[in-house]
Formats: sequence, structure tokens, C-alpha cells
Amino acid sequence: MLSAHEQIALQRISGLLSAAADPWWVLGSAAMALIGVDPGEIRDIDVLVSRRDATALMDSHHWENQADGGTDHFRSSIFLQPDLGETPIEIMSGYEIRRGDKWEPVQPASRLRVMLDDAALFVPERWEQIEILNRLARPKDRERISRFV
Repeated sequence: MLSAHEQIALQRISGLLSAAADPWWVLGSAAMALIGVDPGEIRDIDVLVSRRDATALMDSHHWENQADGGTDHFRSSIFLQPDLGETPIEIMSGYEIRRGDKWEPVQPASRLRVMLDDAALFVPERWEQIEILNRLARPKDRERISRFV
């Protein structure tokens, strides 16, 4: 399910975040693939980190915060797009989803360790991945939820 380029990107993310001070997660389609659910196309790899770790990454790698206010449906206070190879990477901190007139933080309660060769990666448990997709509620998210069955 994961292409060679996606596997390389995930291994690089694991290395990059091996010294993270706080928990972090791979989200979205890559997280689905890591637990054996076929997500369909993986356009990019989404990673959620703490503000402290995002700031440390910006400082140590001289990366600019590219957060632009997001959309009317989701946003993050820090948004990094490091060049780690052919697969686009999006590292977020302060990630929020809008429900009605309220912004709700995305902060997974579960953390499943998945090994990809010798790279440790972390994803929300299956039930929580479905919950996050439900909160996003876009057509592509609803379609992804059907793939968990």
C-alpha cells in the first residue's frame, strides 16, 4: 500500500522526530496505511506535533512557519512543509477542526506505535482515526471511513 517514496518519507519523519520532547502522530491517509487500511491515494503525509517540537524543528532546520490561517473548516498555528523527498510532508501544531461556530483542537488520546523496518512511527488507534475523519466530514473523509470496514 505504501509506495517506496512514501516509505522513505515516513522513515525520514521517524528519524527527524526521534528526539521529539512530546508525543507526535502521523494522521490521515498515511496513518490508515500504517495500520493496514487501504486509504486510496496518499497525496501527502500529515504529522501532528506539539508547539514545543514544531518550534524546535523550525529553529534547528531554519524552516519557516507557513500557516496561513487555514480554511473555514480546519487550521493550524504552525504549518511546516519540509523537503524530505518526493512525498510532500505537512507538519502541524495547534491543529483545529471547526464544528459549528467552535474551533476544536485535534489532540489524539491514543497512540499506537507502528514499525516500518527499523523506523518507529505513531498513529492514533483505528477508532480514533475514524473519529477524526468524522470530524473533518469532507466527502473524501467519508469515503475513507468506508475503507475501515
